[in-house]
Amino acid sequence: MSRRIYWKITIPIMALLLLAIALVILVKNKSIDIISALIIIVTFFILIAILLALQITRPVMEITKAAEEIAGGKLDQQIPVRTNDEIGRLAHAFNEMSQSLQQTMATILDERSNLETVLSNLTDGIVMTDPEEKILLANPAAERLFNFKEINITGHSLIEALHDYEIDEMVKKSISSGGEQTAQLESNGRFLRVVAVPISPGKSYATLVLFQDLTELKNMQTMRRELIGNISHDLRTPLAGIKAMVETLQDTAINDKKATLNFLTRIDNEVDRLTQMVTELTELSRIESGRAELQKKPININFLIQEVISQMSPLVDSHRLIITTSLNPNVPIINIDKDRIRQTIVNLIHNAIKFNHPGGKILISTSYDVTFVIVDVADTGTGISEVDIPHIFERFYKADKARSQGGSGLGLAIAKHTIQAHGGNISVKSEEGKGSTFSFNLPIGANTNSLNQQNLTKI
Repeated sequence: MSRRIYWKITIPIMALLLLAIALVILVKNKSIDIISALIIIVTFFILIAILLALQITRPVMEITKAAEEIAGGKLDQQIPVRTNDEIGRLAHAFNEMSQSLQQTMATILDERSNLETVLSNLTDGIVMTDPEEKILLANPAAERLFNFKEINITGHSLIEALHDYEIDEMVKKSISSGGEQTAQLESNGRFLRVVAVPISPGKSYATLVLFQDLTELKNMQTMRRELIGNISHDLRTPLAGIKAMVETLQDTAINDKKATLNFLTRIDNEVDRLTQMVTELTELSRIESGRAELQKKPININFLIQEVISQMSPLVDSHRLIITTSLNPNVPIINIDKDRIRQTIVNLIHNAIKFNHPGGKILISTSYDVTFVIVDVADTGTGISEVDIPHIFERFYKADKARSQGGSGLGLAIAKHTIQAHGGNISVKSEEGKGSTFSFNLPIGANTNSLNQQNLTKI
């Protein structure tokens, strides 16, 4: 016991003893009766007891109340330190503990916030389960992959949330073996790489399950295989034709001038076709990779369309087609790469010619709204089947009817990427046997909309 507390208790007791002695003397001298003396002693004793209780128990009660507040989550509790005795040191230690708890809790909350931020921004799905395969947490990427909400599946079994027995078996195996399990599988329409890692070593394991969505990568690999196959197919045909014609010339037709000229013309056509394919592949690659810089300048799209129609009139006439226009004279001037948009229009009109019937019609129209200038190329040709429409802008894709009519199958793919590079979109509406309408739009820039259209010369 400290000296301070010792004197706090000793002094009142000594005062009480002195009072008792004084009262005894007074009783002996008959200055006061015994009952009065006892009453005075008892009263004084009670006052001293109350005083001692307040001095000792009040700090204890303050500490008790503060401890209860901390237990309720209020960590910012401080107790006034009034003395330097044991109770004062206890109060000081309590205050230090409170501050330490606040700092520790703040650190824990920061770490939890950082963890939540990491989990929320991970592109890979994360699900954590306890040893009974009950879900403890799941991040937003996992929610998107499996179409659930963490709040709805926490505490539920993994199979209830994912509805995938292969993943469930992987986690069971990871828990039972205490080792990492990895697999690639299809789940919920996606191709996933799943890694189940046991955590919390001991008699039982919780499990952290990682889901990497490889769907896009797998699609790219499939597209690459198809691209190689398509290139091989489209290169093999003209090369085989060239080789056959060269062998024929070498064997029999070298002395026949007319036959030689015919074969050389055909070989030249095949070489031109190969050259066009390589050129288009190079251009498509440059556009897709972003290496093709757009040489933009203010252009009147109506003038550009009229120029292309004039250029392609002989081809239209040779196919006995009728081409008409409906060009809005108020279409705003737009900033575009003239040569690339010209090639897009050429490709669309060329397809409208190639897949049309003698006597068929082609209508080219322009319009605009607040945001875009819109170009439509409509024909009354063979149309496109519903099966082909979703794939018509893919590289090397050709509808069956188109394969016999040549072409590299790259024109529409180049058109799509050209329009998208300008910030626009291209689409098609078609009904088999009744024709097609290809539409693309180009953004109206604020810096081009105000240009004086009359001051622009025709392209």
